[in-house]
Amino acid sequence: MSDAVPPSPSLSVAELSSEAAELLSAAVRSGAPGGAPGLVLPGDAVEAVAALAGVTARLPELLDQLASFLSSEQAAGRVGPARGEGLDGERAHEALRAARDAREHLYEAARTAALVAEAVTAAATVLAPLGTAHPAGRPVEPHA
Repeated sequence: MSDAVPPSPSLSVAELSSEAAELLSAAVRSGAPGGAPGLVLPGDAVEAVAALAGVTARLPELLDQLASFLSSEQAAGRVGPARGEGLDGERAHEALRAARDAREHLYEAARTAALVAEAVTAAATVLAPLGTAHPAGRPVEPHA
């Protein structure tokens, strides 16, 4: 995907994350039996795993950034109930507890994502000798 157009710098982290999730979902559907264009040659898997190695390598950092953001927002007093839910003590306490629990889950997810990234990178390294997906001058036909 080196020729892909980079996303607009004006998109938020939430919007960019949503787009990434949609792209991964489309890749899953495309790679499923009957998906088009799907996986045609072994090199398709090589390229996909290499790309996923890059994605998974960045995931721990993003998860840590999200957890740190929640922590700083809570420290600044900007974590509270959703708008329209009132500001009573119980709802405020629930919001603070939710932010704390979310941070813990995000930090744990970042640790797990680092393990996933390591495994995917190892797979990409092992697959690299298989080469690229579409050798020059060779027609590409889907496998049966």
